[in-house]
Amino acid sequence: MTQPAPRPADIGPVTVRDALCLSHEDAQIRVFALGDAALEVGSHPECDITIHADEVPPRALLVRPFGGTVHVYDLARRPGLGKRSILPIGATVTLGAGYALTRLKVQAPSSGRRATELLRPDAAYTWRLSLVVGRRGDARAYRINDEPISLGGAADNAIVLSDRAVSRHHCRIEPSDRGVCIRDLGSTNGTWVDGVRIRRHPLLPGAVLRLGRTELRVVSRDVPARPEGLTVVASVAMLAVMADVDRFARLPWPVLIRGETGVGKEHVARALHERGCRSQGPFVALNAGGLTRELVESELFGHARGAFTGAVQAHRGAFEQAHGGTLFLDEVAELPPALQTRLLRVLETWQVRRVGSEADRPVDVRLICATHRDLSAMIREGRFRADLYYRIHRLVIDVPPLRSRPDDIVPLARHFLGRMQADVGPRELHAQAIERLCSYPWPGNVRELRNVLEHAAVDCEQASIGLAAVERTLRRISEPHAHKPSVHSLREALEQYGGNISAAARALGIPRSTLRDRLKSD
Repeated sequence: MTQPAPRPADIGPVTVRDALCLSHEDAQIRVFALGDAALEVGSHPECDITIHADEVPPRALLVRPFGGTVHVYDLARRPGLGKRSILPIGATVTLGAGYALTRLKVQAPSSGRRATELLRPDAAYTWRLSLVVGRRGDARAYRINDEPISLGGAADNAIVLSDRAVSRHHCRIEPSDRGVCIRDLGSTNGTWVDGVRIRRHPLLPGAVLRLGRTELRVVSRDVPARPEGLTVVASVAMLAVMADVDRFARLPWPVLIRGETGVGKEHVARALHERGCRSQGPFVALNAGGLTRELVESELFGHARGAFTGAVQAHRGAFEQAHGGTLFLDEVAELPPALQTRLLRVLETWQVRRVGSEADRPVDVRLICATHRDLSAMIREGRFRADLYYRIHRLVIDVPPLRSRPDDIVPLARHFLGRMQADVGPRELHAQAIERLCSYPWPGNVRELRNVLEHAAVDCEQASIGLAAVERTLRRISEPHAHKPSVHSLREALEQYGGNISAAARALGIPRSTLRDRLKSD
């Protein structure tokens, strides 16, 4: 029997919203409001719209609002994820046994949560999530974009898992305009999110999924946006790093970040801070390798007034400044033995005594240390305290060098060019320049890449940064003998300047005779 629509006076302030009308033999049964999450339709009892008819497939349709329209996926023909079509207003899709769904517009209360909404506390990460399987060198990453993806053991899944404990069609990830949800598809062993078995659940960065014996980590591809921050995470290696960041951010223990100079250890430390429970507190960074012993002691622990010549007033050290937040101690291996002992005492008592003071002050700090050195070797050589090592070595993140994650080079390059656009104007990389950047070993890592792009952008007179500009910049700022222009770049420069050897040599920053001899020899 058709249900009468409620009068506006009965429902107060109203707004017009999308809805699905379920009917049987042209008789309306029920109207389902469409919120932000997808609706699954079928005869299975766990479907959002359950139709008790054997002729209707267990999982027949997935109806998903997205971008102002409604998408429909046919699950009956392909359980993994059927072909997508658009359902216009007034259009009807048949389900079998005389049942049908029609999209229409209805009046609904303008306040309150909609029936199909799964709100997320923070929608900033929408469309920027990835799933990471495995760790470090064995990690694989799968992007979550704007299309639903299914996971399971069958070949028609978007993500096929070779795990006998995983069902053929185990679960589905369903992005929406407001966030991402994961839905269990009646799997035998269940879908688990952070140790809890779920039927449908919002998916947030840092979550750990378990399907059978397989563990997947949900990683945000967005590092917290700051003017000086690194906001690009593209390679599988860095996604695996950020997965560790999400896991460790919620823990209070010290973290040791290892990696070569220039890989972005401080940016990883900032991400740990921003994604943890101390994000509202201060983030204080101190480089132990850039100061003398006296200055490091004062900057780290503070000093009392009159403690030494020039101490005209009391000074709060980094530990006190970071109270309630995070202290990032870079190049911890450069601390002298005496300061290593003082640091160990602070980590044991969480009390700090300023230089020249007799009073201890309590501190509450999350400590993150970083180094490019082999601390184990330094312990064997007697240059680093073993007891301090075990204090700061509880959680470890290894940041790979740029040369081992080439997928990050182009996104990083475009990111840096975008940041400097206000100063030098718009710049874009020529295809041959991109190829050269990707083939260079980057001994200085991300820091060197940024410097090269800054010099090339200033040196280039055109909006397009060509191969010659990159070669010239690499030659000027790279380490001695670390760079030699390729024959391809020599010929490209010569062609760009119409065969004028002198002009091409000036553009490359090399003598005319060197260019002539290289072209002859090759």
